[in-house]
Amino acid sequence: MQRFTGQTLRQRPHIAVLFYDAIGDFVVVTPLLRGLRETYPGCTVDYFGGERTRQLEEASPLIDARYSIFGPPEALAGLPEFLEKRRAAAGPYDLVVNCDDHPVLAVVASALQPQYVVGRCYDAELRALLPQASGGVEALHGENWASPSLLGRYGDVLGSQFIGEILCRLAHVETDFARTEVPDAPPPFATPPILIGTGGRRSAKLWPTEHWRALLAHCRERGLAVGLLGATPARQRGQYHSADAEEYLLANVPLVDLRGKLTLPEVCGALRRARACVTVDSGIMHLAGAAGVPTLALFGASAWRLWAPPVPHLRVVLGSEQCSLCEENGFRNEACLRERHVCMESIAPATVAALLDEVLITR
Repeated sequence: MQRFTGQTLRQRPHIAVLFYDAIGDFVVVTPLLRGLRETYPGCTVDYFGGERTRQLEEASPLIDARYSIFGPPEALAGLPEFLEKRRAAAGPYDLVVNCDDHPVLAVVASALQPQYVVGRCYDAELRALLPQASGGVEALHGENWASPSLLGRYGDVLGSQFIGEILCRLAHVETDFARTEVPDAPPPFATPPILIGTGGRRSAKLWPTEHWRALLAHCRERGLAVGLLGATPARQRGQYHSADAEEYLLANVPLVDLRGKLTLPEVCGALRRARACVTVDSGIMHLAGAAGVPTLALFGASAWRLWAPPVPHLRVVLGSEQCSLCEENGFRNEACLRERHVCMESIAPATVAALLDEVLITR
């Protein structure tokens, strides 16, 4: 195994891409998946993700075969058989691009035995990580990609700080870095023109319930139906911290509950048909960005420079009061680190309502 720094691959190479199975992770890696196909016509692309994004992985035309590393208890036991079949179909792996720091994916990257590798990977003896190449874009491997100073220091190799571009640059791929894409399907029933996403994997990302209530009252006054996107209520409670707030909103304001009623491609289809989306930093935000719907992305306790796609239809909305504690903590904290959640509380409902009205004028 060697570090990939842009070497020539054989014709129709066999390539693997590895990433954690968060919805946002899958969406931001789609420029890389597309860019690999543009760079290496006729290549075979295998994707190693997990059950949470399986519906998107299986439906994506950018992927030839996929395997769930995350989710199934037997995933590692079944991996050798899958790899044997894939090597028989497309030859040995020429290039593996590991997009995540998860230790299991570093082991999987080594198990694929590629000629070249990008990202974390153990050496052939599994005793140590394969050393990274140095210099130029390769130096990004050791950087904090969320750092506010990153673009200033790497302006010679980066045009933006969006993670979709960073992953492409590390794999020496040129494409439309900002354009994410997800498979969509028509929802099985009519969905409202305004769609919202209130939940996030860190409670520090959440917008106050009363703020949501005020925005929904504004929509009601204008005769706009609103649909609530998300996982099933049980998953929203266990993983996205928003079930109590959502139950309160559903009980007190007109709101169509779409949680758990659509497949992920159907969620994308509903977003594509909507007039606007308002959401915190979450998988819904990434799906909305890919679907092309005008989106107001409410950011506070997360790295908007890294995760918000730089596309004109997605507007990052920040609070009037900013706090640096989450950034200083590497965004590892689940909850807010202050007594008052100023970054999200200071995103005023009136501000969001005005921006929504502005969007709807042209939609």
